[in-house]
Amino acid sequence: MSTNVPQIIEEPNLSHAWGRVLLHVLDNSKHNLAPLMVSVTGFTDGLPTEDEDVRHALDSLLATEEKKYSSRVSALTIFPYDAWVRRGRQPVREFSDWYLKNYFPRLQALDSHNRRGTYFERMVRFQGSKKEKNGEPGFLEKNQLDHLVTIWRRDRVHGGSSRHSALQASILDPAKDHTGGKMLGFPCLQQVSFSYDDADQLAVNAYYPTQYIMDRAYGNYLGLCHLGQFMARDMGLKMIRLNCFIGLPELGNKWTKAELKPLADLVRSHIPKTDVV
Repeated sequence: MSTNVPQIIEEPNLSHAWGRVLLHVLDNSKHNLAPLMVSVTGFTDGLPTEDEDVRHALDSLLATEEKKYSSRVSALTIFPYDAWVRRGRQPVREFSDWYLKNYFPRLQALDSHNRRGTYFERMVRFQGSKKEKNGEPGFLEKNQLDHLVTIWRRDRVHGGSSRHSALQASILDPAKDHTGGKMLGFPCLQQVSFSYDDADQLAVNAYYPTQYIMDRAYGNYLGLCHLGQFMARDMGLKMIRLNCFIGLPELGNKWTKAELKPLADLVRSHIPKTDVV
């Protein structure tokens, strides 16, 4: 259970990090699973190192199940990397404006799962309230990512550094998400923050109370890495690490350990022997 001692999984390869998480879940009873800190450290030009055999095996298995999405599609819910590349890797503010006006409405029209928003939409259009001068609450929309870039540049111009606690973006909105339902579906990712060091290197930190390892985790890690590259570009930093905390890792819906054995065997054969759990 999630009250057990947390475990740390650190890998230079995103696929192998995900693979070790999968093995952790498969090799333990669901009543004995510990929280995880997953850290991916291998990046080239802002993109994470991957093992194509592991990713292809996962995606092939996901394709056999109805309403399961590939790792690429899951990644796009966190950050629309393909669209960003097609648009010439626009700055945060410019790309966010285009996304909200042109891309997000199409996503909602295409898939009812997007009716409550997407992760990126909440990061660039968080809706809340702010007390007005007369004391009454007023409606507020906030592009959190653009705000982070703005304060980062302001502090750098003046020769300082932004406080780490300022570089975070919320996704959970209690007014919308505290429904009391047993299965909400969205959002699973609650918050992201950005850390930096004196060498101008950037890390993305993410928090999941629970995470479906088979259904979404690989895409989650990939999308968060893409988000880091997106932010690093505007901040003038180098993306070098993803840290993801998972309070309770779960296998996912309708998977059995028996049907996942071939995938687990492949993962074990690809992870360096000294790292196999």
